[in-house]
Amino acid sequence: MTRPGKVRFEKGEPFCFITLVQDKKLEEIQPTLRLLADNPALNEEFKVWAESRGDFNKRLQSREAEAMKEKWQRHYMKGEKVSGGQSDSHVTKRKLKTPTPPKPPLPGLGG
Repeated sequence: MTRPGKVRFEKGEPFCFITLVQDKKLEEIQPTLRLLADNPALNEEFKVWAESRGDFNKRLQSREAEAMKEKWQRHYMKGEKVSGGQSDSHVTKRKLKTPTPPKPPLPGLGG
């Protein structure tokens, strides 16, 4: 928006992004590009996932009954690796602390 005035948002349209990290801290992060091939274990996991995903999509396209029943692969949501086993650091739900109420101002300091 560059001009003052009314703004209209359609129902269900996103209008903001809320993060619990200070925005200036995000600007301090320096991303680094790396080649997947430099991490053989991760590269292998990706290859297994890509093959599984491609096969599943082909089965969906051909309307295979089992794939149609499954609808989508849930490995990510379950924290499972396609090759088997659990992911070491997967989180599907954050357990954040409850905000504390504001403290009353100290006597004599105003507020």
